[in-house]
Amino acid sequence: MKNYILFFTLLFTSQFIKAQNVSSEIDSILQKHEQPNSPGLGIGVIKGGKIIYSKSIGIATLEYNIKNSDSTIFSLASIAKQFTAACAWVLIKENKLSLDDDIRKYLPEIQKHHQAIKVRHLLNHTSGLSNYHSLMYLSGFDYDKEYYDNSTVLKLATKQGKLNNNPGEKVVYANTNYNLLAIIIERISGMNLHEFAKEKLFIPLEMQNTLVRIENNTIIKNKAVGYQKTKDGFIQLPRIQTSYGAGSMGSTVKDMTRWINMLNGDNPKFIELSQFLTTLEKLPSGKKAKYARGVMVDDYKGFTTISHSGYGWGGQSQLITIPEKKLGIIIMTNLESINPSPISYEILDLFLPKTKAIKEKSAKKYKAKSKDLESFVGQYKEINSDMKMEILLENDTLKSKGARAKKPTGLKGFEKNKFHRINSESVKYDFTKNEKHDLVITFGGTPFYFKRAYFIDSKTVDVNEFVGKYYSEELDVTYNFFEKQGILYLSYKNHENIALSTVQKDEFGNNDRTLYYFTRNSKNEIDKMLLSCDGSISEIEFIKQ
Repeated sequence: MKNYILFFTLLFTSQFIKAQNVSSEIDSILQKHEQPNSPGLGIGVIKGGKIIYSKSIGIATLEYNIKNSDSTIFSLASIAKQFTAACAWVLIKENKLSLDDDIRKYLPEIQKHHQAIKVRHLLNHTSGLSNYHSLMYLSGFDYDKEYYDNSTVLKLATKQGKLNNNPGEKVVYANTNYNLLAIIIERISGMNLHEFAKEKLFIPLEMQNTLVRIENNTIIKNKAVGYQKTKDGFIQLPRIQTSYGAGSMGSTVKDMTRWINMLNGDNPKFIELSQFLTTLEKLPSGKKAKYARGVMVDDYKGFTTISHSGYGWGGQSQLITIPEKKLGIIIMTNLESINPSPISYEILDLFLPKTKAIKEKSAKKYKAKSKDLESFVGQYKEINSDMKMEILLENDTLKSKGARAKKPTGLKGFEKNKFHRINSESVKYDFTKNEKHDLVITFGGTPFYFKRAYFIDSKTVDVNEFVGKYYSEELDVTYNFFEKQGILYLSYKNHENIALSTVQKDEFGNNDRTLYYFTRNSKNEIDKMLLSCDGSISEIEFIKQ
């Protein structure tokens, strides 16, 4: 009997010491974000269905010096998409909606395209629809003063002349998909998205402090105000939009713990929902998309992960979980400069030692041949963007260098034609040949598509050729390109004196994922400008006036 007592005492003591060690290591990771009189974050680490670590850092509202806590309601930002997808699941279960429904059945305002956009295409971002935030930016929308809501998003979608890709062809992340999905849910149910989600999801899951923000004048108790840091201190901007479906949700660490447990399959009543959200569609290439339905399904160090990050004015968010380990992390911030994604992977690493199981999963080590590495070397540009990337080979190590990077990042091969960053396994490079792209870089499952490029020296370009005014009927805006000291500049509504740099022949970029491609007529004269942006907007036509 004494031996049994001694055994369990030692076991309990060992587990207690181990938990203390993990907690102190997480404290160390978070330490740099614990700044006095500053906004901060809320974090929960879930293991085996329970919160094993919870911490709140910083101030929820600077005006009243109220601290963040585990009951503080933070913005979820794009994590909201999985809740909108879950509402669609409810309607599918009730036989009121089908994955293969043409969205024009519910949104007849949308133009008829050569291929139908189906509900499933909204769920996994393969619709080909443009991101409405980018369209608004390109049209000169003033976010600080002009109001917009989901009807604004719908109007922008109805004006889209052509799709950026064939529906179902590839994943191109765009918030428009989920705002339209929210409209569909509301039109079918006759309820606003918050009321519907509360009845069908929040109450059954006991998520009492989770909400969809469908209007601006709602009082939200225990709310964390979002802030940006400037050289003069912290600032907040007035919220004058009411678009939702892709974002505009709030929740607490406690509530999100229940949601993570559902994703891990630990809630018997919602097993079908967890399966629905994590189902991956097969693309025409034969590969499965990494983006499922409101979540990304990827792998990290031999384990399948379910994750989604969020970015909004005044804060960021990250949810990641490993169902096999019953391990999940939720981080929500109310300071925009805190990026929770790398924090979450640092914490995951504390729980994923180099065990035998992991070694078995990664037993087959890929060793790239020198000629293969050499074939990957070159310049690349993101499709529908001006983002530049260079692939280098240094001392038999493949490296990547973005246009803004100070030095190259080393890559390590793990399968044929596939690599990940040496210092971050969640960032992957796939050089598998494809007629429409030459390289796909994924960040936690979100893909960015690149083609080989040949960047030109700005000194060889006469920018005066491109000077003039160009008008877009789709965006109803005029762009004025002008020359100053040998540099091409752009001005348009609410955007003045944007300095542009050369990309490829007849291409310029603003160094912020916007590409201006000028076309020529039979006389070799510039007659049009085709505008692409963020990888999700393809060649909006501007006619030279």
